[in-house]
Formats: sequence, structure tokens, C-alpha cells
Amino acid sequence: MALPARGVTEHAEHAATRAVSPLHAAAQRLLGSRRLILAANRGPVSFSALADGTLRHRRGSGGVVTALSQVSEHVPVTWIASAMSDADRRAATDPKTLDAAMQHGGVRARFASVPRNVFEGAYNVIANPLLWFLQHEMWNLPERPMIDAATMRAWREGYVALNRAFADAVLAEVPRNDRSPRVMLHDYHLYLAAERIREARPDALISHFTHIPWPSSSLWQVMPPVIREEICSGMLANDVVGFQTRRYAHNFLRSVETFLPEAGVDYRSRAVHWRGRTVLVRSYPISIDVGATRRIAASRAARRRAQEMLDHAAEKIVVRVDRLEPSKNIIRGFAAFESLLERRPSLRNKVTFLAFLVPSRTSIREYRDYGRKVNDAAERINARFAHAGRQVVRIYYDNDYAQALAGLTIADVVLVNPLIDGMNLVAKEAAVVSERDAVIVLSETAGAYDQMADGVLPVAPADLLGTAEAIWSGLTMPVAERRARLVRLRAGVEREDISWWLRRQLEDLADVAEFRQAPASATAGQLR
Repeated sequence: MALPARGVTEHAEHAATRAVSPLHAAAQRLLGSRRLILAANRGPVSFSALADGTLRHRRGSGGVVTALSQVSEHVPVTWIASAMSDADRRAATDPKTLDAAMQHGGVRARFASVPRNVFEGAYNVIANPLLWFLQHEMWNLPERPMIDAATMRAWREGYVALNRAFADAVLAEVPRNDRSPRVMLHDYHLYLAAERIREARPDALISHFTHIPWPSSSLWQVMPPVIREEICSGMLANDVVGFQTRRYAHNFLRSVETFLPEAGVDYRSRAVHWRGRTVLVRSYPISIDVGATRRIAASRAARRRAQEMLDHAAEKIVVRVDRLEPSKNIIRGFAAFESLLERRPSLRNKVTFLAFLVPSRTSIREYRDYGRKVNDAAERINARFAHAGRQVVRIYYDNDYAQALAGLTIADVVLVNPLIDGMNLVAKEAAVVSERDAVIVLSETAGAYDQMADGVLPVAPADLLGTAEAIWSGLTMPVAERRARLVRLRAGVEREDISWWLRRQLEDLADVAEFRQAPASATAGQLR
């Protein structure tokens, strides 16, 4: 399905609004008449082949796509994504097919295309699971990972090759007369792309944002030196390197100091001096489109689903919304809920746990095994505490965003207890759509905790008793306190929304551009 076209009146009103918005002003300051070149693993459109061989397109999916789609509301964007399927690879050779798939005038879609075996090595051996598991601190280090010859071959012939293909796709989109192209790279799939872009276009203005955690340098030390050093040096080919939190940004600075001793790390200004350039290291906590989220939560489909769930639920409702994968800590969340029912018999038959779980990366064995364990945990709780045919835990295995938001609107407690998360937008979504003054129970290790600490109930992800007590506190908290907490959280999310996240990145890049253009006598000071 293509991005929806706007009506003439609606588009004019939107254009008038954006013309005076801080985000639009930042975009104009950075780009002028240029197109922004944006690169990420997933893109705004993907393709599949029909039986007759024709290509069908649909809108791209995923949190990164949702976040980055906002950029095109304010500036023309050329968006380069991985050709993930054979159909994508076919479309990659035909710009007319790509252009026809995009009805949104601000976006031009392009693919970085590599042979299937190269993509498999980059994505299914290196990016997922090696880097993802490492950066989410999920490896059982006494046993895994085993980085052998096949892994190193996937690094060189897969991950490095894919990053070269992305860099080449970016360079192909740069107009010859553009003396300083603006490029934004995203996430752990593209740690090396900036270096090749920089070699070809030293004048390019490049940023990279990592959406997942950046762990301490001690964890990176389990990786072969060539991998960790190439990742760090590849990142330093950018002008601005962004992370979700200050803690992750600090961890990156420590990694550079540890693995690239010739680099000059300045912790006070959060910058690295490398090969005659200064690289800014910043934190940009990602957020949500508040208005769009509320519109979906208030839609007819969401209202219908909410009522259906209320009809089959007990008096109190606990909700979680997650991808079905190990870092989300779902099994411990269920175990904490089971402990709560054991320790608080008065709560039995009065509470329902609704879990909205989206299957993820089912081709990876660890994910499939984890999914089975999650289901077993839910079945065990239902076998122990179900009453009169009513399940205590109900799992919805769907990728249905309206349904998940409907669940958040009716929750009394929202449990968000990941082992570690780059951010976790569920906590922010819950804050803006709750209609029952939900109490949010949030892991201190989620990136969102830094912004939401003053309104949530904090938990340590492995603390079952503490999590059980936090759920109990949320279910029994006086209405006035629940409401006061939610008001604080909601105001914070509304103030620091997705536009705020994008604007800060564009402003920092614009600062770098202006710093470069200023006379030498005017650049003696430091960038902010």
C-alpha cells in the first residue's frame, strides 16, 4: 500500500503549519534547496512478486520507518534502503517502478542492492544476531558467540560489502554540483558506510544515529579487534554520531578511547578529534508522533477492539506490548505476575494480563526458542489461576498496531520491563493514549527511563519480587496519584516528541555546516 495522498485543502493547511514550525525551519537551515539523502536498512516501500511476475508494493514497516517518515513532511528526501527480497532487487534496477510506488512527493525511494548471499551474511550472521545480541548484552558469554572463520567471512564479504553498496548508492544520488551533500545514516546495519562516502566526498556532511544500545567497551572487547576497530573508525567518518541516551554516547567515547588510542577523546565537549576532523557525539532520545498515535487509538477499529477486550477481562487489567524477542524480558514479566498472584490471593480472579506480542526474526533459532518459552509460561499461569473458563493471561500474536494501542488505552498498569532497550516507545505511547490513568512500570535499563523517571514505577529487570510489588502498587495506587504521575509523563512526551528528536539532529548538523563555512578567525571556539 502506498503512502496516502493528501487532499488539496489538508495539504495546504499542513504546509502552512510546517512553514513556521521549528522542525521545518531547522530543515531549511540545513538543506536550503538540497535533498536530504537518508539511508537505513528498511525503507518507505517494499516489493513482492505476484504470480504473473508483476511487482506489488506496500508501505515499509518498522519503528525506524515510522520515525524517519516525518522527515519527508518537511524536506525532499532520497531514502536508500536494503533490497531485502528478490522483488526488491528487481525494483532496484528500475527507478520508474520505484517512483511510481511513491505517491508522497517528498520522498524518492532507492535500493542498495547486493546478491542474496551477501545480504544474508550481512543481516543474518553479523547484524542479526551478532551485533544485535552484543549491543543488547544478551550473549551467554561463557558459550557464545563463537566467532569463527565463517563469521569473519560474513563480516568481510557480507557486512563490509553491504556497507560499500550503501555508500555507492548514496554517492550515486549526490548531484555533481552539490559541494556539500547532506547524508543521514541510521542504525547498526550501517556502521561502515560513512567512511567510503567520506573518501569519495570529503565535503559531505554526514551523521549516523544508532537506535539500539551502545554497551560498555568491556563488552566490545569480546569481539575480534578488526571488527571493533573498523566499527569505531567507520563511525568517526561522520560529522555527528548520535545515540539514544547520554549513557550510550559516553560508552561510545570510551570505546573509541579504548580501541583507537590515537584518537583524541574530549569528554567535556563530547567530541572526538580524528584524522584532522572533529566528530560530535550526541544523544537524541527518539519519541513518537503524539497526534498520529492518538488518532489511531481513537479510531473505530481500536475502539471496537478495546470493547471486545473489556468484555472478556477482569476488573483490573495489566498490559504489555512488545516484539517477541529475548531482550524484552517477557518471561520474567510473566514470572513476576505469577509471583504476584501467589503472594496476593485477594487479586486472583480480579486481574487480567493482556500481552500483545509481535513475532520477530523467526528465522533465528534463539527467537523461536524464546517464543516457545513465552507461550509455555503463559500456559502455566493459566493452568494455575484460570477461573470459570477465563484465562488470566491472554496473548495476542499479531502485528496489529491499532489493537495494541487499544490495549494501552484500557490498561490499569502497563508493564515495560526489558533487559535493555535503546529507547522503548511503548512507554511513551501508553502515556499519551491511556484512558484509565495507567501506571507505567518501567525498567531502569530502558532508554526511556531517563526521560520518564519522575512518573513511572522503576524496576530492575531481573527482580521478580520487585516487579511483582510494582505491579501491585500500580493496581492499588490512589486515583489522584495515578493521574498526577500520568500528567507529568504525558507533558514530557508531548514536549519532547518525534519532531523534537528530528529537529535537534538537523540543528546540530546545520551548526557543523555553518562552522565549516565560517572564516578561520571565527571558528576558534568550539561547536556547542
